[in-house]
Amino acid sequence: MEFLKEWTFCVCVSLVIAVILSLFAPQGRMKSFYKMLIALFVFVSFLYPFRHFRMPDFPSAEKISPSFSASEEGSSYELLINRQVTDVLTEKGIVGSSVSSSAHYDAQSGEITLHSVRVAVPDEYDTAEVQALLLEALGIHAEVIHIGD
Repeated sequence: MEFLKEWTFCVCVSLVIAVILSLFAPQGRMKSFYKMLIALFVFVSFLYPFRHFRMPDFPSAEKISPSFSASEEGSSYELLINRQVTDVLTEKGIVGSSVSSSAHYDAQSGEITLHSVRVAVPDEYDTAEVQALLLEALGIHAEVIHIGD
């Protein structure tokens, strides 16, 4: 609402200034150039309040409430878990990994049961270190294998 007030005030003030300036417009060849400058001033005044305008933030996957069907719930929670594991691995410098998980959401108790998490990492990474990293960072005991195993 504040944005609308600021925009309206800016437009009204600039239009009043434009009218006053147009009263002092010179006659002759310079008149059209002067009118173009006034029009440009009015146009910029319409856009000027948008310099502070920000689009509202949309909720990320972590903030979305569980309001979808039972068939979608498991896969959505699995995708969320996969993304969190991938983010932790990327943050720790482990690239080229793939993650798959299996989870179940119980609507009555509101609990998510994590059945398994399987992480495949490139051969240059130690599977035991990656497993310890995930246990420490997320509290998830994941099965870590090398890609191709």
